[in-house]
Amino acid sequence: MILQTAKRNGADIIATECPLCHASLEMYRHRLIMKGVPDVDVPAAYFTQLLGLAFGYSANDVKLKDNLSDPLPVLKRLGLA
Repeated sequence: MILQTAKRNGADIIATECPLCHASLEMYRHRLIMKGVPDVDVPAAYFTQLLGLAFGYSANDVKLKDNLSDPLPVLKRLGLA
């Protein structure tokens, strides 16, 4: 429900701070996509990764590729990476 609510309210990405919350969102997102559930395709990133980008670090520096969901396409579309 978190993913659907975020997507339906215009969220491009979900920022997390808790490793357990991040892992749960990413795992359930993948499962829901595989089941064909609508409006759950919202990537997640740690707020520290987003903060690093804001401070000028690269996507490689903040390890965005290590996330299960890839937030890079969204961030590039928004001009943030």
